[in-house]
Amino acid sequence: MNGLASNFFRAEDILGFGSKSYRVDTSFREITMRYLEWTMYVLVVVALLFFLRVTFFAKSIDDHGIVDTLPAMLEYFHEDQDRLVLIVLTPTCPYCLQSYPFYRTLVAEKSENTGVVAGINPSISIELQRRILQKENLSVDTLIALPNQDWGITSVPTIIILDDRARVEHVWVGLLDADREKKVLSVVAQNE
Repeated sequence: MNGLASNFFRAEDILGFGSKSYRVDTSFREITMRYLEWTMYVLVVVALLFFLRVTFFAKSIDDHGIVDTLPAMLEYFHEDQDRLVLIVLTPTCPYCLQSYPFYRTLVAEKSENTGVVAGINPSISIELQRRILQKENLSVDTLIALPNQDWGITSVPTIIILDDRARVEHVWVGLLDADREKKVLSVVAQNE
């Protein structure tokens, strides 16, 4: 038995299982290598996500946080339109309610080649919001439920002017003073 047992222990020593210090070193090395390997994976994923964000979800120059293009809006352009005004609002917003007279003026004074779309809150009944717009005599070409967060829209009211490729040309956020209202009207009245 001694001979068999001694052979068994020698095999362990040869393979490195018999030495406790070697076992600890091997475990530490394995853990370190796995840690480094996973760290590299995480860094590659973070770099890839950063690249995608910078490349495909770039923020606008005016730093409102709205993405530079809204391709989903292309379907709301009519053939004769080369510009679209997107008015983002909610019926419970006091600043939106105060802005309705200006929105009526905007719709009345826009150029013929400019469409107007009202983007509303998808969590509130669209029919309720449609009735509120009718009550306020705000006539728009289309009423749509917007994915505000997906597009970077974080405040209402917001006015976004898009060109015929759905690129964001101008953004105004919040209740507009008289000077900003004049600027919006001058932009939407232009015939390009």
